[in-house]
Amino acid sequence: MRWITSSVLMLLWLPSLVAAESVVRTSLPGPDRFELQTALPIPRSQLLPILEAPCHVRQWMPGIETLSILDRPTATQTLVYMARKAPWPLSGRDAVTLFERHPGEPLVLTMSGQPEAWPEQPGHVRVPYTEGSWTLHDDGSTTQVVYQQQVDPGGGIPQWLADRLAPGQMEAALTALESYVRDPHRKDCTAADAPVGTGGAGEH
Repeated sequence: MRWITSSVLMLLWLPSLVAAESVVRTSLPGPDRFELQTALPIPRSQLLPILEAPCHVRQWMPGIETLSILDRPTATQTLVYMARKAPWPLSGRDAVTLFERHPGEPLVLTMSGQPEAWPEQPGHVRVPYTEGSWTLHDDGSTTQVVYQQQVDPGGGIPQWLADRLAPGQMEAALTALESYVRDPHRKDCTAADAPVGTGGAGEH
């Protein structure tokens, strides 16, 4: 199963573009949890490939440097490597994340960081902790989306600063996604991305 979701949309430094519905913050030990709800004007069956297929994600997610499928442990799980650029003087961030699809109503896409599952890459700080989910409610011609995330970006960035930036990052991510969903000229995306195996973070 082709599996890329946009969970690591939370890697640093996306600006806040336009506000979606209010981001709800829940204080927790360690990273706080943030939740953002919105409606996308696309059926869920059409939204899923846009969230899952690397060739789609590369087109709409800002700042991607590398995006690779590392492994597919099961039919519903995919291990993904993603690296993002950061402005000078910060180092870029990368993350290794296990994504899993949970069918049903609503359909839930969960993400769980696996920082030790892939060798560290030069020039990037590995994100030590990321957890989150996309909950997708089928509403006919639209999809009601609930996006949650918790992230520790690592590399000496204080958690209070990461938590302060999170709402803007989430809003920017959904803004980019909605713009892509609404684009009548977006390209069909049928190419399957094979896992890169055990060599290096390969497919870009």
